[in-house]
Amino acid sequence: MIEYGITALQMQPSLFKKMTISKIVDKRKNQDIGYFISSKYEEIISSVVAEIEKQERVAKLKILKKHQDLDFLEVGVDDGLK
Repeated sequence: MIEYGITALQMQPSLFKKMTISKIVDKRKNQDIGYFISSKYEEIISSVVAEIEKQERVAKLKILKKHQDLDFLEVGVDDGLK
């Protein structure tokens, strides 16, 4: 994978035509900005991204459910002591 600086892309937008899968970085701040994926790979990548997003949502829901279950238990214990 080739890395491109954001400044180079701003100065030469035609670089996007040459890119397939690339990493975009801001070399001044030493920061990764993101990745560029050519539209010809969109079908392949979109299914992978959708699966990752689904797994992340399920993980968040499990954490939320666990938290709610703990809140319910605390309320039940407090009510029993009164």
